[in-house]
Amino acid sequence: MREDVSIVEVESIAAKNPALLCGLPDVGLVGIISVSHIIKELGMNEVGYIDSELFPPLVVFHQGEPTYPIRIFQKEEILAVFSETALPPESLYPLTKMIVSWAKEKGVSMVVSLGGIGVPNRIDIDEPKVYGASSTQELRERVLQNGISLMEEGFLVGPYGLIAKHSKALKVPNLILLAESFPNYPDPGAAASAVEALKKFVPLPVDMKSLRDRSEEIRMNARELMRKTAEHMQKMGKSQEYELPLMYV
Repeated sequence: MREDVSIVEVESIAAKNPALLCGLPDVGLVGIISVSHIIKELGMNEVGYIDSELFPPLVVFHQGEPTYPIRIFQKEEILAVFSETALPPESLYPLTKMIVSWAKEKGVSMVVSLGGIGVPNRIDIDEPKVYGASSTQELRERVLQNGISLMEEGFLVGPYGLIAKHSKALKVPNLILLAESFPNYPDPGAAASAVEALKKFVPLPVDMKSLRDRSEEIRMNARELMRKTAEHMQKMGKSQEYELPLMYV
């Protein structure tokens, strides 16, 4: 199904072993908020976009110019894929497979999935905890060395679960960082924790104060995107993440 999704590079992408950051709609919009903040803080350049007839029939306007809702950015040795729209479940398999295949072609050092893990008591948590997982033993060891808890058992449903699966199949290093988050509300606080964890793996001169200061504005602006994302997550069976795999029951 790879032909169903296309990646178009509008500028030449030349980087040696770059890290690819993925900001796709998921729990608490943690990945989208995190990667959007990184793009702005680093002044990353738009170098490409992803398109498919499987995506919603829309364009995004920025300063009056129409653009694609899923775009690719670069700053030196950092690449980022960033979506500004909720993605239908039927688009996720070909999209994530294309992203990982393209990442392998670019010789990335790792694909980083930034996301949230829903917790019912999030309102009582001041500093959301971050959990890590990886397709490689080396990155799992680095997760523990950096004081991040390893997500040892469970399911991961949605785009980041598929990225993990494709990464393992194509032998592309994949790092997953999931921050405790509100399940169905945009969560800039969880995004800040996810970025702080990411900085232990990728050198990012990113200030988190502006993200925290704009938390309420971000929540308001992202409400509709979160609503559509929650609808799609329900269709994907996202609640299965809270179960244990059968062989551990």
